[in-house]
Amino acid sequence: MILILSYKDYEQGTDPISEWLLYYKYPFRKITIEDLLTSSLTLNSQTGEVIINNLNLTQEINVILYRRFIKEVEFYKGVDLGKISKKINKESNLELKSIIDYMFFLLKDKYWVPNISSFSVNKEQILLEAKNQKLNTPRSIVTTSRKELIEFKKHVGEIIYKPIESFGYYQIGYYTYSSYVTNITNGIIKEFSDIFFPSLFQELIEAEYEIRTCYIDGEFYSSAILRSQKEKDYNVDVKLDFDKIDTDWVTYDLPNPIKRKIIKLMKRIDLITGSIDIIKSTNGKYYFLEVNPVGQYLAPSFLCNYNLPKIIAEWLIKKDRSLSI
Repeated sequence: MILILSYKDYEQGTDPISEWLLYYKYPFRKITIEDLLTSSLTLNSQTGEVIINNLNLTQEINVILYRRFIKEVEFYKGVDLGKISKKINKESNLELKSIIDYMFFLLKDKYWVPNISSFSVNKEQILLEAKNQKLNTPRSIVTTSRKELIEFKKHVGEIIYKPIESFGYYQIGYYTYSSYVTNITNGIIKEFSDIFFPSLFQELIEAEYEIRTCYIDGEFYSSAILRSQKEKDYNVDVKLDFDKIDTDWVTYDLPNPIKRKIIKLMKRIDLITGSIDIIKSTNGKYYFLEVNPVGQYLAPSFLCNYNLPKIIAEWLIKKDRSLSI
């Protein structure tokens, strides 16, 4: 049986896979963080079993698909005790996080997608690993100093800001909101204080086109993103342009040497799946930007007719069956 850990509301990387599992009539169970609070849950330290609503996950589950499961829960709604309410809510979430960590520990020997140690990755660490695999990467700096940032920009030219950990996705009903990569101009830098919050800044690679790759266990499903607008008119973050009429997504086959390097990188960082961003620069070189272990993939799947939810569902079924023998 397959276990899916995800959000209660619609999650665009989870629900299409669930629909294909239903189509194939393959047994799976979806659990949300809310289920842990409203269901019968037992973590038995004597037997090492995890049981929820009489389903023994330890015995029944082989494969676990993790998709944005952990989030902050608002406890004690309608109870206003001022600062005490905020403190209780914070401590309750810390307690819940510890319980989840223990549950994951009891299920650590299952086949996790992604690996349990790789739910999130540090962008700068991944770039260092990519360089070690001889992949081209943009120059970057993490700094709190406006003076250092000015010097960095003088050295590399145009730069962008991006979060170090990951982009935040915020859901309200069926709508998903996200932060995005931002150009950092001299005018913006002038507004910075001398010392600011530690931030990642990166060289802006002049792109001929961008490539989004969905990587699944050594297989590459890549899309080139072709934008006909003048460079000054489009957003540096492709997420903001994916549905524009003058933005085309086309199937793409990465050069084999690049694929081999990426496969080595993914093995090195212990990732069996991920959404990878690459730039084909105007100088003809390929630049590895980042990999998101639980990245979104529906845009290239739909626009390039890959039908990735079906492919992922079939891959999960195959993996589950192989572990059931």
